[in-house]
Amino acid sequence: MPKMFSIIAPPVRKRLPFAIVLAGTWLVMVTIAPQASAQGVSLPEGSDAVPDARPAKGNWRVAVGAGVRLRPSYEGSDRFKVSPVPFVSVDWKDRIFLEPERGLGVYALRTENLRLGMSIGMAPGRSKDDDRRLRGLDKIGPGARGRVFGFYTIGMLRLGLDVTKDFGGGDGLMIRPSAALQVPLTDSLKLSTGASLTWANDKHMQAFFGISPSQAQQTRYQRFDAKAGIKSADLQVGLAWAMSEHWFMQANVGLKILLGDAADSPLTRKRVAPSAGVVLGYRF
Repeated sequence: MPKMFSIIAPPVRKRLPFAIVLAGTWLVMVTIAPQASAQGVSLPEGSDAVPDARPAKGNWRVAVGAGVRLRPSYEGSDRFKVSPVPFVSVDWKDRIFLEPERGLGVYALRTENLRLGMSIGMAPGRSKDDDRRLRGLDKIGPGARGRVFGFYTIGMLRLGLDVTKDFGGGDGLMIRPSAALQVPLTDSLKLSTGASLTWANDKHMQAFFGISPSQAQQTRYQRFDAKAGIKSADLQVGLAWAMSEHWFMQANVGLKILLGDAADSPLTRKRVAPSAGVVLGYRF
């Protein structure tokens, strides 16, 4: 994964139309997304993307960084890999945003407690080179992921609902309800905990967990038809530390529990798998 370098002079940044800045950053994200997958190091759903030790100034909030991530080589694998991950977060007037997981999007509705929005990002694929157990299976290329989301905040609790549709790749549809609790430990340190369930349709389940008749002939796996249903439950704990006015750090540990046909798939070697990551970033 290539390193990312970004030098932004504040006076110039203020003069640039927001569309140019977002479009340029989006091109960078599209370039690196197939290698990084759609998710970098993320805090529990609904958590703030960038910890902040100062009031926002102007219309722009821009942050870049890099980190490392530990995760299974594919969903259901008992083998793990460590990979570098880039981090880019852009926000304009708390209305238009660019984030590693959700991609480029807009908040269509904002109230004191409720937010509704939509975005377009990258859907991760899967290659036979990810793990030797995938040899003989069809490659799942990366695609575009449309997303409609909302969350409601009650004090430190956020309740969310996320609906995604992939175009290309697995062509799947997923629905994910979630709950996250954000607890300020100090003025600069915040603890986040979260839990979510993911439902996936037939196309997603068959693409990532099914074995077609032709694949069964080319591999040692028996045919397996993965049906729509609850795919997984996820638990996450994250820390966000605003180290100074500009520097911040994020750390995350998670646990994914595969359920239903995802757990019963012949590709699944480990139904419960941990993940972890850390990012060091700079906010302009």
